[in-house]
Amino acid sequence: MNPESRIQNSESHVSHFTFHISRSHAFTLIELLVALSIMTLVCGSAFMLLSTVSKAWQRGTALSKDLHAGDFVIEQLVGALRAARYRDGNDGLILKKSGSGNSASDSITWVKEGSDLVGVNSYMAKTFHHVRFFIGQDKNGNHGAAYTAWGDEYLQPEDFDPERLEPEVLSDRITGLGIRVATNDFESEKIEWLDEWEGKCNLGGDLTNHLPRFIEITLYMQPLEEGDPPLEMRRLVDIPIAKEGIR
Repeated sequence: MNPESRIQNSESHVSHFTFHISRSHAFTLIELLVALSIMTLVCGSAFMLLSTVSKAWQRGTALSKDLHAGDFVIEQLVGALRAARYRDGNDGLILKKSGSGNSASDSITWVKEGSDLVGVNSYMAKTFHHVRFFIGQDKNGNHGAAYTAWGDEYLQPEDFDPERLEPEVLSDRITGLGIRVATNDFESEKIEWLDEWEGKCNLGGDLTNHLPRFIEITLYMQPLEEGDPPLEMRRLVDIPIAKEGIR
C-alpha cells in the first residue's frame, strides 16, 4: 500500500471514530427533561430549606430579644419588691386588678428604697419612696410595662394623684401584667393565695396597710407571630420585711 492510501485510510478511520464518539456522548430530549426535572426538585428543596432556616433564625432572634426584655423588667420588679419597706400603716401594698389571663393589666403600689426601677441617679434612690408598677403609656406613645415613683413630699397636697404622674416605660414588649399575693401569716405553714389584697386583717386594720408574704408576677409579652399565644414569664417573690405587717 502506498503512503497516500495509508493516509486516506487513517483519516477515514479517525473521522469514523470521532463520529462514533460524538454520537455515544449525546443526550436525548427525554434525558434532558429528566435532568431538568431533578435539578428543579433539588433547587426547590434547597430554597425551602433555606427559607425554613431563615424563618427559624428570625424567630429565634425575636424570642431572644423578648426574653432579654422580659428578664430585665422582671429583675427590676423583683429587686424593687424585695426592697419594700414598712414604716407604718401607710406603707402597705395596694393591688388593683384589671382583666384576667393574657389580657390582665393589674397594678401594684408600695413603698421601697434603693435604686431598683428609679435608677442610681435618682434622688429617690437614697430615701424612701412610693412606686406604682402597671401597664401604661409614656409621653412618646410607647405602651408597655411602666412605673411611676414619688417621694413623701408629694403626699401632703390634697390634690395629688399618683396616677397623673408621667409613666416611664421599661419595655414595650410587655403587653399584660398579672399579680396575685399570699397572706403574711407566718404562724401557719399553709399559704393562702389571694387575687385581691383588700378587706380587713385578722388583727385589725386594712390589708392595704400591710405587706403580703409572697407576690407572684406574671408578665405577658407580644406573640412572636400573629395568631400565636403570648409569651409568659412568671416569678415568685418573697417579701423579707412582710413580718412587720403580720395579718
